[in-house]
Amino acid sequence: MTELVAIGTKVVQGVVVRADPAREPCYEIVHLHHEVPDQGGTSEESRRERLHRETNNEMQSLEVAAICVADFPDAPWELRLELARQCWDEARHTALCDQRFKAIGGRRGQYPIANLDWSVVAMIDSLAGRMAVQHRTFEAGSMEVAQVKIPLWRETDEESAEMFEAIEADEVQHVRFANEWINRLTASEPRTALQIASAVAFLRRVVAATAVIEPHDIATDVAGRQSLGFSSGEIAAVQRQEHELRAFPMRALASERHE
Repeated sequence: MTELVAIGTKVVQGVVVRADPAREPCYEIVHLHHEVPDQGGTSEESRRERLHRETNNEMQSLEVAAICVADFPDAPWELRLELARQCWDEARHTALCDQRFKAIGGRRGQYPIANLDWSVVAMIDSLAGRMAVQHRTFEAGSMEVAQVKIPLWRETDEESAEMFEAIEADEVQHVRFANEWINRLTASEPRTALQIASAVAFLRRVVAATAVIEPHDIATDVAGRQSLGFSSGEIAAVQRQEHELRAFPMRALASERHE
């Protein structure tokens, strides 16, 4: 990670991560997910908050895919093409979320934004490690959340629900191609497994320091993960990891109460 440090980093809760990407002056940038408001309901205000957050999340996904293309020019051409196609998808997703946000009365910069997903993934110094965290962890996990959230959107905002369904259809291919390429890269170069392990360990350190993942009741979608190219062993590992990560914030809160 020595070369990345020269590009720009920041320290969040004692952990060195990549500096924030550029944003328009109207945005207030915070460093932790829980600093971004999320009422969790279905009111118009809650929906605006969620669309504002999702617009920035899609932008981060675009930036991660783009920097993977830029940082790894020697990666297989077919993989670079998949990432370039993902850039197009994520740019379209960003525009869709922004348009829908404005359609229900939102304005850019209305709520704080956090770029921690970018800051974590862009700090990882291997392409396989980035895909393991961005695609196999963040994007695959968000798809499981969407399965629960989209029906709730449909109760009050059919147009937004349809938009999110279209976005998730693209995310399926993003996770699938990452799984396929991680398997191919690992088969051709065994040390790739060490790069992935290092990336996941880094993610765990960030989670431990920031408690960025909040506990929830959304279970791992086993059938869905299988369709995305996860093996049985990988699914079991995801379930163990999610159990550990969900438990952490509660331990952190308990620790704070005793300090």
